[in-house]
Amino acid sequence: MNAIFLLLLIILASILVLAQPKEGGRIPYFTLTAVGRDGKNCTLSSTSLTGRTVLIAFYAYWCPHCNKELPELAAAWNQCSKGGDVAILVGLGGNSTRDYDLFKKYALDGWYFVPENYTFAKLFGIKGIPTVIIADGNGVVRQVNVGEAGRGKYCIGINLAHIKSTQNNTVPIPCEQNKSKPPLIPLELAVALVIIALITIAALIRIRGKF
Repeated sequence: MNAIFLLLLIILASILVLAQPKEGGRIPYFTLTAVGRDGKNCTLSSTSLTGRTVLIAFYAYWCPHCNKELPELAAAWNQCSKGGDVAILVGLGGNSTRDYDLFKKYALDGWYFVPENYTFAKLFGIKGIPTVIIADGNGVVRQVNVGEAGRGKYCIGINLAHIKSTQNNTVPIPCEQNKSKPPLIPLELAVALVIIALITIAALIRIRGKF
């Protein structure tokens, strides 16, 4: 019985760590390598993006809904974004070249491409594409869209992020040009794995002690 209870705790811990951010919640800590509109590599982190409205889109080149939504995102960005806003587009199509080609077709100022970072997708609990998350300058999620939404709804999310932000950062380039290597796995995921490992070890010791 105790072993079953501990197993349930392990499963619950995993679900909590990988849950998709909800509106009003905070985006998780992250550091990742991205490609700018100019083709240069840079490092983005949740810390370096403080004070900026951040849009994170998960998509794939073969997804018909994604192909429909990227031009809608571009139209909303043209209409509603401000200097210093950042869009991170994460390609999950299994072919980074084709995902990047789709990114380049619509890329605007402030857009960055992340190729096939499934760890990042798991960190955000992504269950379907396209998924678009918009957060304000304080890291608070203001809008989550799964599936088709349209430029009007994206504009509402971007404007809400601008209004709700208590910080302002209009410097157009947020990248720290490869000053340091990003961690292999996000901090939250690493902590969760350590906790799960400790719980598992404790369970095994307890079970072993009964024999």
